[in-house]
Amino acid sequence: MEYIVRAYRALMAIAIIAAIVAQLSRSNANGILDTGNFFSYFTIQSNLIGAAVLGVGAIRPRLDSPRWDSIRGAATTYLFTTGVVFALLLSNLAAQVGTTMPWVNSVLHQISPVVIFLDWLIRPPRNQVTLPSAWLWLIYPMLWLVYALIRGGIVDWYPYPFVDPRPDGWAHVIKSCFAIAIGIIGFMLIVMWAGNSMRRWYARHSPGSAGSGI
Repeated sequence: MEYIVRAYRALMAIAIIAAIVAQLSRSNANGILDTGNFFSYFTIQSNLIGAAVLGVGAIRPRLDSPRWDSIRGAATTYLFTTGVVFALLLSNLAAQVGTTMPWVNSVLHQISPVVIFLDWLIRPPRNQVTLPSAWLWLIYPMLWLVYALIRGGIVDWYPYPFVDPRPDGWAHVIKSCFAIAIGIIGFMLIVMWAGNSMRRWYARHSPGSAGSGI
């Protein structure tokens, strides 16, 4: 069944790239958003990371190093965050978060997070994911936040309402970011637990091929 895994990974990677290119073309053509702002969205960056991981996984489905497992876990966490935060906080603000095309919104905020999480379960990590390794997944979101706040102050534009201090001040931004940080840590723990649990399940049901998936 390996060809099925390779196929859906490739198709999802292509769909993500197609959605990003289509939305960027639409935004530039209509003068809605400049390219720098567009690529500053966590949604866009996390989906590019996800597309890269899925694309590599489609080409080399049997990569099994601890480092690769950690990269997959990080990508899954980022897209998990994208999907949940959008559903809870931003679903009524699609035009404000750079997705004015409904199918693009579905691909980047709904389908890709589900697919990459299911992929993590279908093909769980071959090596036990440890907590010290998983903590490293949080480096990128922290760097993105610093980037978004610094760049926002320079260009007077912020990618999301919860990192924009102009309407309600910095206290609001700090509280929002703290809540989202707690959420990301929770998502990281869920991804780590789910991957390790599925790895053990496959090990029990397929002796000698832990983490092999379908």
